Amino acid sequence: MAAAVLQPLQSLSPNHEIMAPSPISPNASRHGRGRHGGSVAKGNKARGRGYSIVDERDTMVSKALTWVLKRTIEEGSEQDEGEEKLVADSEGFVNCEDLLAQPHLSALQVTFPELQSLVASPASKSRFSMKLKPSSTEEEDLDASDYLIRLAPSAAPTSPTSASAPKLTLLSLTTEDLPDLIVYETSYANYPLILASGCIKRAGGQAVLSFSPLTIASDGSEIKAASDADVSIYLPLRSLMEAQPKITWSRLENGQIVTEGDVKGEVSKKYWKKVVARRADIGVLYEDGEVRKEVPVGLRGKGVKAKKGGKGKGKGGLKEMKTRSEDEGTASD
Repeated sequence: MAAAVLQPLQSLSPNHEIMAPSPISPNASRHGRGRHGGSVAKGNKARGRGYSIVDERDTMVSKALTWVLKRTIEEGSEQDEGEEKLVADSEGFVNCEDLLAQPHLSALQVTFPELQSLVASPASKSRFSMKLKPSSTEEEDLDASDYLIRLAPSAAPTSPTSASAPKLTLLSLTTEDLPDLIVYETSYANYPLILASGCIKRAGGQAVLSFSPLTIASDGSEIKAASDADVSIYLPLRSLMEAQPKITWSRLENGQIVTEGDVKGEVSKKYWKKVVARRADIGVLYEDGEVRKEVPVGLRGKGVKAKKGGKGKGKGGLKEMKTRSEDEGTASD
């Protein structure tokens, strides 16, 4: 057995940098980290603190690519002051050369070969689509200007301002078949959070809020699509449109009603008509500005676990949420 050779203390880094390989096993790194700071394991599946530099780079580029492609506009559309959105064709495709020149990608110094490799990777095949321009042939010496790219249809946003979005019909107060009510559906776990925030709002990355239309039949029964949602929030669409004319509403081809909300991406609680739980033993949770019932704690899911200091969604957080809900309900009377 070979004797271990100890390194002198002077060889240790005084600046807490990565230590040199072990003197006993020269090919092994110390503390589970590679010589360049990354994890020796492939990918991020390990539960340790290591990371893959390559995967981190791909994630950053993919997010930047998605951000830009979600904000394309149709040819002939007006851009807001200070914006430089890409102009997409009727199918939502934009030129790769123009894409790489966008600040979000040029700041990362993304090259066309890197873009091709990312789009072709198994992790991204379902998110992006790339093709040759009709005027280009594979026999030529091709570059970024010869290719088009877009978000794949399954990943494309539903925002009315996106060229790759489905066709929408803008609604107005004069629309003949304007629904009597629209319904926003959520879960028992999320509803208390929505109530406490005082509004229905778009989550991060969400382009629009989606509502189901509801009409009242001549016999007084409600006509709406079947749903297994835990909680239904009812809003009178016509009254809301009259009170907030700056909020635009549209109808998708499947009948769903969508909106981007106000400037903050929200629809205020003061326009809610009522909130009903699917379980009959719970019934009406909120009506005409008043909280009628609370969602039972047992139905709120894992989010009710207590956190240190009582500042989370545990017992202290639930108590605070209930107080805020009652205060908001009283203030809206």
